[in-house]
Amino acid sequence: MTRLRVVTLAGALALTAGAAFAHHGWTAYSDQDGQIVGVIEAAQLGQPHGLLKVRAADGVWDVMLAPPAAIERSGLTLRAVPKGTRVTARGHKRTDGTREIKTERLVIGDRTFDLYPARP
Repeated sequence: MTRLRVVTLAGALALTAGAAFAHHGWTAYSDQDGQIVGVIEAAQLGQPHGLLKVRAADGVWDVMLAPPAAIERSGLTLRAVPKGTRVTARGHKRTDGTREIKTERLVIGDRTFDLYPARP
């Protein structure tokens, strides 16, 4: 193998490892469905996942969204989630008690954004 191919392969493996490390899998979350209802305090839809800060009755929750491509497919935009908007995040809460939910569906008014349509 040429030196260029070795360097290229090493770089590709490093990028893959970084992406895998940044990815939030499902293992830290409960198998049971859960939901958070509250008001958005902050929103960002960037890498590696979107994130809403939502004030619920029991405190502020991190509402983890999907990666940007899935957010875009769902039709969700920053215009739909301004500060003060009431939302319902349906998904799976962390098993360690951290106030975080990995959101499969986000409900704003009468509109549902299906972030993970392949999940039941």
